[in-house]
Amino acid sequence: MGRRLWLRPPADHAQRAVWMRAHPFEWLEVSTYPATYSAQRIARAIRSGDRVAVSRHYGPAGAFETRTTSTEGGTTVHARFIGEAVNG
Repeated sequence: MGRRLWLRPPADHAQRAVWMRAHPFEWLEVSTYPATYSAQRIARAIRSGDRVAVSRHYGPAGAFETRTTSTEGGTTVHARFIGEAVNG
């Protein structure tokens, strides 16, 4: 029997953002989502630094990169901190 993702605990985004800031340019698995659209929505929110509940830890916009990969259990989001945006 396969792994049941709906039993998987939610990602601790605050903890992951802190780790990534301490380890710039290193990819970290954020979480695996059973639906591709959910993974893409989270990845977009992380990149944009949108102030919604999940991504409030990832601002400002452009400070993080993301990638998604298809896995046996769904779609996995990875992210990395690339630096704070610089304003002119």
